[in-house]
Amino acid sequence: MNVYIHTIIATLPICFAYLVGRYWGREAFVENIVNNLISKLDKDGFISTATDKDGDIELVPISEVVAKSLREAKNYV
Repeated sequence: MNVYIHTIIATLPICFAYLVGRYWGREAFVENIVNNLISKLDKDGFISTATDKDGDIELVPISEVVAKSLREAKNYV
């Protein structure tokens, strides 16, 4: 076996494993950042979220928030 062919065969799986790990690591990193950002914005009151029946967090449209506050305001008057 030629030394160059042996080197290519030996390094290809290492490069492949590196690229796969880098891709999956980046995906988890971005997902973690987005989850932290949404939970922080919800906790501070900048956005409104609701948990659906599957346990996923979804954003509540601003029209629903305004309509709810108007209904509550009418009850006080």
